[in-house]
Amino acid sequence: MMLALLPVPPDAPLDGDAAALAERTVFVPLTQRWFMARVVDSVLAMDVGRIDGGVGTTDAARAVFARMVASHSPIQRGMPFTLHTSAGATPTRVTDFRVTGRRIVAMLDAAPPDSSERAVPVEWRGAPPIPLRAATGHPCDAGDTAAIAATIAKFPDVPKQAVSVLRGCFGDFRAVITIRPVVISPDSVERVVLVRANGTTRSGKLRDLSYPLHELRSVLDIDGDGVNEIVVHSFRMSMDTWAALRMTDSISFTRFASGFTVEYR
Repeated sequence: MMLALLPVPPDAPLDGDAAALAERTVFVPLTQRWFMARVVDSVLAMDVGRIDGGVGTTDAARAVFARMVASHSPIQRGMPFTLHTSAGATPTRVTDFRVTGRRIVAMLDAAPPDSSERAVPVEWRGAPPIPLRAATGHPCDAGDTAAIAATIAKFPDVPKQAVSVLRGCFGDFRAVITIRPVVISPDSVERVVLVRANGTTRSGKLRDLSYPLHELRSVLDIDGDGVNEIVVHSFRMSMDTWAALRMTDSISFTRFASGFTVEYR
């Protein structure tokens, strides 16, 4: 397995204002390889850190923020990344930084993906980027599409409950279904149902850190092995995030791309 380490930031001495700003900031670790990006004001942006207390809107405040990022962020302008969408892999670079809510985001020069993909994984593959390996997976059999559709139809949206479905290639399964409460509480629990190629089902699991509820968003095959990864919108009290998960055993999906987080408190 490739281990891609981010470059060490310059860590130049900071003046008083920039140093104070740095004390309120946490950036991603140097060992982080996977990120999530979303469209922010029509530009694709990657979540790279968190800041408490915000940043002013004056030119002087923006200059202080820029100095702090240049000194402390492991991600810098011009760094190359690889954007993964359902259409395949695309090279991109960091053009700038900004603050949205409590998140520090790196703006990317890639065109936003199709509107159906609200969030997409982004990968650091070194500089210059390590080439992607050739696809090795075989096309999966679509299975009994009528039986799969009939099984999915057994899980309709009802009051106070939300259902989301993704069709794809997930080992022995051809669809993933989540059934979750619309209103989030500390006791909220979701069901995950996996649908086999013949329409039969079994329970599954989304192992997504401390996020118990999910809306399934899109599928993609990042490594070309014929098994789809999934992008999810994950929910918990006062916070939600977009993340990417992959199958880690025959019935479980585990997060591999750090979430693009929104905080409401």
